[in-house]
Amino acid sequence: MVFEVLSSAPILFFLLGVISRVIKSDLEIPHPLPKFFSLYVLAAIGVQGGVHLAHSDLDYHYATIFIVAILGAFTIACIAYYLFKRLTTDVNAVALAASYGSISAVTFITGSALLNRLNISYGPYMIATMALMESPAILMAMFFHTKNKSTNSGSIFQILKHSITNNSIVVLLGSFLIGTLLSEEGWSKISIFYEGLFHGMLTLFLLDLGLAVAKRFEDLKKTPFSLFFSALALQIAMAFVAFFIGKFFHFAPGDTFLLMLLFGSASYIAAPAAMRTAVPQASPSLYLSLAMGITFPFNILVGIPFYLWIIQQYGG
Repeated sequence: MVFEVLSSAPILFFLLGVISRVIKSDLEIPHPLPKFFSLYVLAAIGVQGGVHLAHSDLDYHYATIFIVAILGAFTIACIAYYLFKRLTTDVNAVALAASYGSISAVTFITGSALLNRLNISYGPYMIATMALMESPAILMAMFFHTKNKSTNSGSIFQILKHSITNNSIVVLLGSFLIGTLLSEEGWSKISIFYEGLFHGMLTLFLLDLGLAVAKRFEDLKKTPFSLFFSALALQIAMAFVAFFIGKFFHFAPGDTFLLMLLFGSASYIAAPAAMRTAVPQASPSLYLSLAMGITFPFNILVGIPFYLWIIQQYGG
């Protein structure tokens, strides 16, 4: 199972990006292609999810998953804040709480692409579940930050607006809505672009991310080991919390697997964008290097195959 996951083209291209940076190759993805790849994969996963949702029979489980996701985002942010507060400054703990309470869309996309490859079904509503988990953690982190009266971080409405109007969220939710409105004829006209080319585009996107992740390795040398260990322990623990929640509510194995990835991931797009504006005192090299240099590669190379094995062995 591990070999099957690691031998998939997107994972191998991610490793190629990391290795090329480590050996100091001059490999680069020319701008503005990285932004195009990001917009494409978000739009493609959103449209596909919306189309499948429009042609699916939903049951009460989807509402349960939505509630679990929102409460989970708030809870993880709280745990992360009090955990990291013991190891770093308060403002850094706020930024880390926002990052770890929020999610990585790329981890979700990589996991869902693997499920498609292995013919393991999952609910199209999981796309909406992913989007719902972006903002609650940012709001929770800002609540902790504004408890300190000496800070001036802007109103809670400004932070909410910033997190919801982040370009990745707009593209993801907007394309998801468009997918639900498309007729079969409308979808057939664009499916070759959004579905047929998806896996090829994903390989180039992950190649660029491999390059970006490797750039953060230098920053990791300045990070205390206690933060490494705590970040890794938190993401694994939260993934298993999601597993037991899925078992308790009898979620489908594919849904539980994706929920594990969401609970165990960290945002390096929406949350850092909000933190740069709201908490400029926090160190981007800390929360970005942990999210991109530890959590993301761990999930791609270890978490996805391990969690999938857990689901197949014990998910039911």
